[in-house]
Amino acid sequence: MIELIKPNDDDALAATEVVASREEILRVVFAIALDTTEAARCAGWSQDAPVTRWPSTLYRVLASAALHSPLVWRRCARVVDHALGDLMIAYRHHSPVELAEAFVEGRESMSGDELAALLWCLVRKRSQSCDLVAGRLGVELEVVAARRLHSVPPPPPTAATGQ
Repeated sequence: MIELIKPNDDDALAATEVVASREEILRVVFAIALDTTEAARCAGWSQDAPVTRWPSTLYRVLASAALHSPLVWRRCARVVDHALGDLMIAYRHHSPVELAEAFVEGRESMSGDELAALLWCLVRKRSQSCDLVAGRLGVELEVVAARRLHSVPPPPPTAATGQ
């Protein structure tokens, strides 16, 4: 028999939720905030490095490198701070709980950059408590992104696609 979890049973929900690692959150933030040229530059590669052909790999490798190399972390932080700077002002001095609440209240109306800025304010602190909240929000952000993609109408046919 399958046991259902009641929506208001926070203890049961907390025990079953998957929390993304700091690396996964960085991957998501970098993918939103940095184009592939900036990401390659942060990693110390040329923009025509083979890994740039596969952005998912580029952002995953960059996130891992940022966690293991202080130099790469500083490069990434400088570029992401610049890219999301104005948006971060609203979140910079809030507690993790306040940021989680802002995310929940605004996830349907906030832009991807705003959501990334909120996550970046958490993950850049490099604390375990912030990572737990960022991990939960990162998983939710992927759902928000998937839902938004679902609602986006397909592009009009072009001569290149032959449609």
